[in-house]
Amino acid sequence: MNYDEPIGNWVKLPVAWSELRPGLREEVACRAGDIHTFDGGHLHRVDGQWEVLSSGTSNDADVVRNALQKPN
Repeated sequence: MNYDEPIGNWVKLPVAWSELRPGLREEVACRAGDIHTFDGGHLHRVDGQWEVLSSGTSNDADVVRNALQKPN
């Protein structure tokens, strides 16, 4: 991990990722460094890639990671 890169904002999602309005999803994707999901999940951005640290009770962290992954 490069400790010189900006960490980003810490974001707590109030609802499931699929229920957020598109503008808020885009803002979270651009600015967040840590995302805490409504169900207790936790994601962290490392070298530009999202890693799920804990999934949460509804696995929303996995949904968020899949939505934020860049296609190959």
